[in-house]
Amino acid sequence: MTDLVAQLSAHVQDWCTIERELGGGGMSRVFVAFDRQLSRRVVFKVLPSTLTATLSVERFRREIMLAAGLQHPHIVPVLTSGEVDGLPYFVMPFIEGESLRARLIRGPLSVRETVAVCKDVLSALAFAHARGVVHRDIKPDNVMLAGGAAVVTDFGVAKAIDQARTGRPLRPRDLPPGVPGANTLTGAGVTLGTPAYMAPEQVAADPQVDHRADIYALGIVAYEMLAGAPPFHAATPAQLLAAQLSQPAPPVRSRRSDVPPPLAAIVMRCLEKEPAQRPRTATELLRMLESPDVTSGDFVSPARASWTGRRIASWSAVALIAFAATTPFVWRSLDTRESPVTPALTGAAIEVAPFVAVGRDAAAEAASIGLTSQVTNALARIGGLRVTTRPGADSASTDSLFRTRADLILEATVQRERDRVRILPRLYSVTADSTLWVGAFEGSITSMFALQDSVAQAIARAVGARIGR
Repeated sequence: MTDLVAQLSAHVQDWCTIERELGGGGMSRVFVAFDRQLSRRVVFKVLPSTLTATLSVERFRREIMLAAGLQHPHIVPVLTSGEVDGLPYFVMPFIEGESLRARLIRGPLSVRETVAVCKDVLSALAFAHARGVVHRDIKPDNVMLAGGAAVVTDFGVAKAIDQARTGRPLRPRDLPPGVPGANTLTGAGVTLGTPAYMAPEQVAADPQVDHRADIYALGIVAYEMLAGAPPFHAATPAQLLAAQLSQPAPPVRSRRSDVPPPLAAIVMRCLEKEPAQRPRTATELLRMLESPDVTSGDFVSPARASWTGRRIASWSAVALIAFAATTPFVWRSLDTRESPVTPALTGAAIEVAPFVAVGRDAAAEAASIGLTSQVTNALARIGGLRVTTRPGADSASTDSLFRTRADLILEATVQRERDRVRILPRLYSVTADSTLWVGAFEGSITSMFALQDSVAQAIARAVGARIGR
């Protein structure tokens, strides 16, 4: 690692100063540098030797420079490319912002935010596709959020690597564990990509892969923005690829019920296994998202709670509790699939994720904190069920869905409108990779204790029933 930093620093010392290394993607190591000539920061992406062993460096440079011709507001351009000690690299502007991956750590996006991001990405894709450039690796890591807009990075990189191969294609087993690329390369002869976002035709090594693979990948990204996780999960890349090839994606509304049906239909159409069944072009898909019906849900994304926000939430909770002393409680379940409690399987473990308050609403924040505690306590009383909790947003780690040791995950959103509150819980099976139960509860927020008790007991009954089967 140190040797590459020294080599790169020496290679660009006439015009650039290497400052630090960022967490690299699956196909490169990433360094931030200061361009002294133009007084700006840039990013160097260096391909590892394990990948370049099967590449023609010169052909890679020719291919990557095709992407340099893409000049568009939503595309991060390639500035230049080169080679250091036999390793090809390319240089891009440093984007002051965060990746969509980093944003997703804090939870799902609102409907409007999701559509806005998709429109920006589609604008970039339409421009590139019209010029014969297919991205082939659309994923949250390659979408940057900056200045209220989304921009796409690494255009043409996957294709450049694929086109520059010589001899036998590199396979995942050729790379030792922990080496960049070990979890992003597919089998022999298959296009490079990231398994969680690869279209079936990429998985199948179809030589006719075209722009519709990008539409499929964007469908996966949109699904993840709405549901908080991609549609397919598996223990190994091979199992994930098999799911992309053969398993239908669970309806996005089964994981988040407040997604407007027109938007859900568009997302699911993007995830069709057959390319001909997807929207024909990025431009067509962009027009579909322009319909007012697509954003009919007025939902605001959850924001990371500050200390001040939590203090206000506590004050709001006190006020609501005081008001509840003289106000009758009204609550009703919107879920028609209630089941009587049955014994839980011995040794089963469930992880309770902090309930998420939708929007910058102090009362909903207070309700979500109380509900998380009440539900956790109610579940702890179920015999044979081990209950754990997940850290909040301030200490969340990337993709906790894959890191948990629990068999089940319970999560929920809490939304308030005037004096009404709606709780939407979801029970997810990690081992079966499926949603076992989705509930919907609505009641008056003016009686907090009764609301928390009733909803907690209803969720505990539903969880117990599903585990006991």
